[in-house]
Amino acid sequence: MLTDSNAARPRTKPERSAVSDTVSRVKGARLGGLLARGLIGAAAAIIVVVATLLTWPWTVVGPSADERRIEDLQRLSHAVDAFRARQHILPASLTRLPIEPAAPFHIYDPVTNRPYDYRPLGPLAYELCARFDAAQPEDQRHFWWHDAGRYCFALETIETPGPAPAAAPSATAPPPASAEPGVPATPPGQTGPDSGATPPVSPAPSAPPPAPPAPDTAGAPPDGASES
Repeated sequence: MLTDSNAARPRTKPERSAVSDTVSRVKGARLGGLLARGLIGAAAAIIVVVATLLTWPWTVVGPSADERRIEDLQRLSHAVDAFRARQHILPASLTRLPIEPAAPFHIYDPVTNRPYDYRPLGPLAYELCARFDAAQPEDQRHFWWHDAGRYCFALETIETPGPAPAAAPSATAPPPASAEPGVPATPPGQTGPDSGATPPVSPAPSAPPPAPPAPDTAGAPPDGASES
């Protein structure tokens, strides 16, 4: 019976040469270096993106901090004017202003949270001050124009007249009563509608003429008996 010599021979692993081992090690080292470089590059890219997002000058929607400060000072000036109109005196400080829900105001800076500066200058004049981040353009000068840093605005309230005092009752004597009903009395110092003319005096009525005396018929003879 014939047997296969190759089948009967035990199989052994091929021996690796030293050159192949060296090549494998070099490939592994290169692969590890590439992987490490990739990780380092990815981390650097993430850092650059985060730094860009944090430092990018994004457009802020809404008023800036300086614009909000100007709005606060304008509302404070209206509140001070309203207080002066009611109390007829300027408030000693901004904390004395009453809170009105219909016209809210802020006495603190929106960024630093420091109170705005307020100082009365007289019975009607006062000033409001704030610290601004930047100056406004020179070609946009108006009353609320400001420079960078601390800047003050001098304001003045409008004097409102107080209520008029009640008139005292007159102490003059009442006019004299009229002599005849229905005829108005003449005020003292006047003689009639025309104060410069003297009213005419009506003449007194004349007495009636005396009656003629009655004839004496007692001693006179009757008619026809005077002669016989």
